[in-house]
Amino acid sequence: MTTRGRIMAVVTSAFALSGAAAAGAADQNFSPVSQSMVEIPAGVYLPFFQANPGKGRDAEVSAPTKVGAFRLDVEPVTNRQYLAFVRQHPEWRKSRVKKLFADHAYLAKWPSDLQLEDVAADAPVTNVSWFAAQTYCEARGLQLPTSEQFEYALADQGRDQTEIAQRSLDWFGSPNPRNLPAVGRGKPNGFGVRDLVGLVWEWTLDANSFISGPELRNPSGKDAAAFCGNGATGVRDAADYPAFMRYALRTSLKAAYTLDNVGFRCAGEV
Repeated sequence: MTTRGRIMAVVTSAFALSGAAAAGAADQNFSPVSQSMVEIPAGVYLPFFQANPGKGRDAEVSAPTKVGAFRLDVEPVTNRQYLAFVRQHPEWRKSRVKKLFADHAYLAKWPSDLQLEDVAADAPVTNVSWFAAQTYCEARGLQLPTSEQFEYALADQGRDQTEIAQRSLDWFGSPNPRNLPAVGRGKPNGFGVRDLVGLVWEWTLDANSFISGPELRNPSGKDAAAFCGNGATGVRDAADYPAFMRYALRTSLKAAYTLDNVGFRCAGEV
């Protein structure tokens, strides 16, 4: 099993033992507010990390990665949609959530358990942990998208990548607004997906699987190159600053963290 696989196995096993819903089993008591999904066709894309980074002639350039077809939410989950979830699942209300599964900032913008008041109902929900986001998706019979699925959707078969990179850079350079705008204002990409960049960062199923410590690093694999000082030699494009930022943020997150600018969307099998 790879380093990524071992880490995610530990995280998901701990989650299952906590009494959380089993992955993939839809909650018959939860009727989510209408949320559109699109089918992302199978295809290939060039991953950010090289398969076996090295020096000079020994460096192995990334081969195209095959991604199977999957479904993805058109937009991030909103406050309105998450409110419907916590109404049905009292254990995920801000006054009741276990600290093991969400830190002190969980739903910090909500004034109370079931009231939004000045929080825009159609803005993306933030201050939700990985555990909370994954449980919401499971209640719909779905799961969080993998990092590979997210990156594949963002790569959009090569369409408008210069524009996406610039939009990302503009976003990085702007302070977080006190109140986020509603989802769906950006134009859809070629797959029909909106708001992948420029609105909120998003949880992925394997968000922290890129964490690598000295005891876990494989000197011949991509994990080591991602976190060593010369990590830029282990990536497809060292000038792709937005990709560095996405992977760096995912690596910095623990599953119970809740941040003002991190939301999520769900994915599922076709």
